[in-house]
Amino acid sequence: MYKSILILLSFLFIIGCATITKGTKQLVTINCNVDGASVLLDGVKVGETPFAGEIKKNKKMLMIKKEGYKTYSAALSTNLEGMFWGNIIIGGTLGSITDFASGAAYAYSPASYQVELIAEGTSLKDFEKKVKLKKFAMPNISNISADLSIGQGPYLNSVIQLADMENDTNSIELIRNLLIEANGDQVIFGKLMVQQLNI
Repeated sequence: MYKSILILLSFLFIIGCATITKGTKQLVTINCNVDGASVLLDGVKVGETPFAGEIKKNKKMLMIKKEGYKTYSAALSTNLEGMFWGNIIIGGTLGSITDFASGAAYAYSPASYQVELIAEGTSLKDFEKKVKLKKFAMPNISNISADLSIGQGPYLNSVIQLADMENDTNSIELIRNLLIEANGDQVIFGKLMVQQLNI
């Protein structure tokens, strides 16, 4: 009888352990306005932008570096995995300690980052202008496309204004060509639009 209970508790302990069920690594994606920038976690290079890979859950600091740009630094944000609380509920103190030590008790949140590097010599005002244009152009690509089909509209007018372009047929044709070049890709379209800013 006691042997059966012990086997059952051991089984529940194994099932409840986040180290086993969730693992000590997590898929993280990092996109950047600059391709080929070095991605460092706790000072160790793990790849270049755009980055997608499994990283250990116990990392604390993200850095993105590229010559000619200001270094981006951010603390990685984590949340406790739900399975960790399962360990506590079923009395798996040892499993909980293991989860903390391995990092499996945590999950990166967010697990996807969009990083904007500032070129050396670029003022904060100019940088914010670029970000504002990109943040408008990317999610509104279909609305801008719809406006382009009739040659006018509020989304087309807004993107022209944000890009400091003249509201004329040349600007409309240029945006149409950029949309075609982006082939419907929001990120590429955003980058192409930012390149039109004369800053």
